[in-house]
Amino acid sequence: MNTHSIRFGLLAGIGTIAILLSVYFIDKKLMFSPGIVWSTIFFYIIGMTMAATEQRKDQGGFISFKEALRASFIVWLIANAIYHLFNYLQFNFFDPELLIIQKEQSLEMLEQNPNLLGEEYMEAMVANIEQTTYNLGETIYAYILSLIAGFIIAAIIARAVRRDNFAAIP
Repeated sequence: MNTHSIRFGLLAGIGTIAILLSVYFIDKKLMFSPGIVWSTIFFYIIGMTMAATEQRKDQGGFISFKEALRASFIVWLIANAIYHLFNYLQFNFFDPELLIIQKEQSLEMLEQNPNLLGEEYMEAMVANIEQTTYNLGETIYAYILSLIAGFIIAAIIARAVRRDNFAAIP
């Protein structure tokens, strides 16, 4: 396995947790701010790019799309596993009140835009929010769904980082 991917995956995961914990200790409600949640993806992107770039350096300045994709996607796998494990532990063991806060904030966001989704869809969303839990099955499901986005981002990064050594091909 690619040591760069492991290292940068761990760093991206730990960086994400550090940001979330910092925000948690400032104000728990901020943890659910879209700006905070989406900003953590930059740790992933930086780690994914660094892993593929370091792998390319190790290979004499050349890396295929497939190799770059693998290097960057492993970072996503590791960092996101750390993130989801952190959320699972925090919501279920360290501070179960976070689930209540998240539900309240989600409902507030829906109330701010009542005509955006239509009445039937809005009722379904409210029911879905009220039934939300962070059990292990849902955590694993969320992790698996996140792999789609991770793969797309890894493919974009692999395309940008890739450098084929056409001179070496007979």
